[in-house]
Amino acid sequence: MEKEDNKEKLVKLVDYYYDHPKEFMVDLIGINPTFQQEQVLDKLNDCIAKGKGIAVKSGHGTGKTCISAGIIIWFMTTRAHPKIICTAPSKAQLYDVLWSELTKWLQQFKFKSLFNWTKTTLFNINHQETWFAAARTSNKPESMAGIHGKAVMYIVDESSGVDDEVFEVLEGGQTEAGSILLMFSNPTRITGAFHDAFTIKRKFFECFTFNAEKSPRVTASYCKKIAAKYGKDSDVYRVRVLGEFPKSEPDTFITLDKVERAVNRDLEQEDKDISVAEFGIDVARFGSDESVVFSRVGWRYEEELVLKKNDTVELSNKVARIALDRFSDKTTFIFNVDDSGVGGGVTDNLRRMKREDVFGEKNVLINAVNNGGRVRHKRKYSNVTSEMWSFVRDNIDEMKLPNSSDLTAQLSVRKYTIDSKARINLEKKDEMKRRGISSPDRADAFVLASTSMIYSTTILSNLKDVKITTRDEVKELVNEFSNSSLKDRMKFYKKK
Repeated sequence: MEKEDNKEKLVKLVDYYYDHPKEFMVDLIGINPTFQQEQVLDKLNDCIAKGKGIAVKSGHGTGKTCISAGIIIWFMTTRAHPKIICTAPSKAQLYDVLWSELTKWLQQFKFKSLFNWTKTTLFNINHQETWFAAARTSNKPESMAGIHGKAVMYIVDESSGVDDEVFEVLEGGQTEAGSILLMFSNPTRITGAFHDAFTIKRKFFECFTFNAEKSPRVTASYCKKIAAKYGKDSDVYRVRVLGEFPKSEPDTFITLDKVERAVNRDLEQEDKDISVAEFGIDVARFGSDESVVFSRVGWRYEEELVLKKNDTVELSNKVARIALDRFSDKTTFIFNVDDSGVGGGVTDNLRRMKREDVFGEKNVLINAVNNGGRVRHKRKYSNVTSEMWSFVRDNIDEMKLPNSSDLTAQLSVRKYTIDSKARINLEKKDEMKRRGISSPDRADAFVLASTSMIYSTTILSNLKDVKITTRDEVKELVNEFSNSSLKDRMKFYKKK
């Protein structure tokens, strides 16, 4: 009986709320829009009537996901038999962020009893097949095809990371009046459909910018922190705070959009089939710097540990514990330590543990990596750091990075030059600090986790599985690995 009363009550209100999305959110959900969010809501019905899309570029924390959730509930309630498709570049962004936010606000909706919610679908209890909102990942554009009707809405979260192919499919579904495409994103790329909405296709979109400096949802201290760490003129500040597209200056070594796409990538990789766990260990030299540990299995990287004001014994002990606990199924551990300065203490301690059989039957290789060491392609790179960072830049389209805001920023602010011998020369840490940029400790640890893919000493870690009797055979095997393709190198890590 209560459900029937709710329906009757809602029918009387729907005519009013049909044209008043802001009032709908305030009265029925409890969302109090900021002035930035209100600008979008005020244009929503006009855009639907005119067949225009909406594009919102935003700094962090300004409430773009909140307003997306509110719009979904409004459209579901005020339209008859609506079809809403929600998508994002990765499963994590779609389910853990957008769909989670929708669930949160749905619990506060006064007429939530009209709908049922599942992990992937929100639907009207009486019209499950024709009245719904569905979460569908963008890596399968075909799953969004064939959606037609008089009330079709597409919500694309973090649109900068979604391939153009997906937008082509979505355009095919907007054949009838009453449909609309809404794009929300941090503006990380200067190419693609989201960027086009603000430039060459602007006449088809109503465009908005949520500047975090002006948002009542974002503290002034957050903006100051980003400015202090990366500079107000950096792409990180432009994207995360101002909600503006990056400048992508020509001397930036790895562009922000490349890093963001690697963070949002859904990696189809079976980690259990890979026998090697590799670790990058960047050891802090100064009080304000951090000791950081990253792991790599195949192309998947994870941030394992961040420590401040630690000693080398504590750090090496924790690294060993992480390896033994988290990667117990792997047959081989490779530890790559930044051996410059105090890093030598970590190298020595890990070697002692190996001698004392702490790692048991595991194959263990401990690499002392020094920027002054031997460069593999000495005519192309000025030093080891430049060579290692170049490997990451050249292969980042294969990688899956963790969602670490510090890692993303540190990878994308470092600059480079070409020296007098036409070699790539990466900006030094001291030079970065003179620009007001903090030490890229997390980025360096991440890069170190790729050492064995660049330098062939990885072969030596697996000698238990390879029958070798002479030094010449070792050299031959190392050379074979060095000259093989990346695809073939990855096979080396597969279990025999």
